[in-house]
Amino acid sequence: MNFIRVDNEINRYRRGEEMDIKNVLLDTINSEKSNIRHIALTIERLTVTMLNDCIRRQGKSSQSNVAVSQMMCDMFLPDGINDIEGKTIVEIKIFRSNRIMINRLYDMIGRISMQSEKIDNLLLIFVNEISENLKAKLLKIKANDLNIHIWDIDDLVKIFRQNEPLFIETYNNLNRTLLQDAIYRGIKRKNDTYLEKRMKYVEQLHDAYTNDKVVLFLGAGASRDAKIATWDQLISELFVTLINKQLQVNCIQMSEDEKNKILDAIQNQNGNSPLLQTRFLRTGFENDFEEIIREILYKDALETSELLEEIGQLCIPNRGKLGIIAVVNYNFDDLIEKNLKRLRVNYHSIYGESMFPEADELGIYHVHGFLPQNKDLYNNLTKSLLVFSEEGYHKLMLEPYNWANLSQLNYMMNNTCVFIGLSMTDPNMRRLLEVAAKKMEGEDSVCRHYAIMKRFHLVEANDDESIRNFERINESLQESFFNEIGVNIIWIDDYNEIPLLLKKIKGERE
Repeated sequence: MNFIRVDNEINRYRRGEEMDIKNVLLDTINSEKSNIRHIALTIERLTVTMLNDCIRRQGKSSQSNVAVSQMMCDMFLPDGINDIEGKTIVEIKIFRSNRIMINRLYDMIGRISMQSEKIDNLLLIFVNEISENLKAKLLKIKANDLNIHIWDIDDLVKIFRQNEPLFIETYNNLNRTLLQDAIYRGIKRKNDTYLEKRMKYVEQLHDAYTNDKVVLFLGAGASRDAKIATWDQLISELFVTLINKQLQVNCIQMSEDEKNKILDAIQNQNGNSPLLQTRFLRTGFENDFEEIIREILYKDALETSELLEEIGQLCIPNRGKLGIIAVVNYNFDDLIEKNLKRLRVNYHSIYGESMFPEADELGIYHVHGFLPQNKDLYNNLTKSLLVFSEEGYHKLMLEPYNWANLSQLNYMMNNTCVFIGLSMTDPNMRRLLEVAAKKMEGEDSVCRHYAIMKRFHLVEANDDESIRNFERINESLQESFFNEIGVNIIWIDDYNEIPLLLKKIKGERE
């Protein structure tokens, strides 16, 4: 955003001169510092605020972000606006592509025509400039009894000029207003809102799955029920192993209690940072590091679990389709491979540069490293970068053209990604999602990715309405934050629900 030019325009207004609202809007829309989703949210909020003011001045009513006969729309105007009369649905868009906008308009017309409530008008507002040729094409689309109206930035400027003080006040406080909106949505949120959204998202994922667009991103939670050692367990056992090793070298005997005290002291010394702790550990074990990790990782592991079974089933192609086109695995283990082999799914484990799956193989991308239980089954495992300490993590962060980063970014930009068993707090992954969101200029403001996450509950006060309000607001804020990097949240109450969700994505009935 050209902040200098925006500030200059605001200063012109304060001096009593006419402000160039159009340039302010275009600078905001064309900003390179924000991703398209954040821009769309801010522009939509600004437009809704100004339209509400205009409609109020006309003595009419309006509703924003409302469901009309179960169809969500940006605004609903029961009495219309200006010379548009009758029940009007308003959709606010940033124009990016002729093809996308025409497809979206057909989709909106189809959804409106299916509503039980009679709608007279669809007002499609483009907050930037569109060609007269495109406007004419859009207006020619047949929509039965639905009247289509097209506004662009010039029409909006006329509305905004009616109350320039409100425009400036709203513009200067957009981020705070968006936060307040999210909190308000949380307070007004119904207890079953997350279930309604989940149903909608699963349907969208089923469509993406049938169109061969889905990529799975798997974290530690995907292997948890198979009793693969968690990150904390791995670190703790590595510390104990290291301590025992040093004690044996020095012929020192200590009790378990004393060992635990040493463990606590070392963890506290490193600030409880896993990356710092693992850097310390890697130095301590030297050449034995990966073998010791492998031993601990699979010590109590099972071959499969209900979740791994359903992930495997999802990867089985349906009638000439692919369904899942790739799996990005942040885990070191090979449990996914074992399950795919059992289900006779052709796969290729990718764990280094210049490794590619064949056309009939499902690529399993181990972007944080690969430690299969039986290393003799795989070649060139030394290619695998084990992201287990600061060095490995920094390598990923500082090398934008690292194969692991490029693979993830490619799928984030071109496919529908489903995140399973991930906390979504990994800075590198979020950075890649942010980059992908900025690069997807032609995709309007649609969030195409989905993260399955467990809802946050304060168990101490199940009947406390204040606590319930906090939980609803928290969910609303989380959704807003993730929407900005292109991710929808599918909330679950228990991890045991994930296998059933995967069945539904595949199209299996309960």
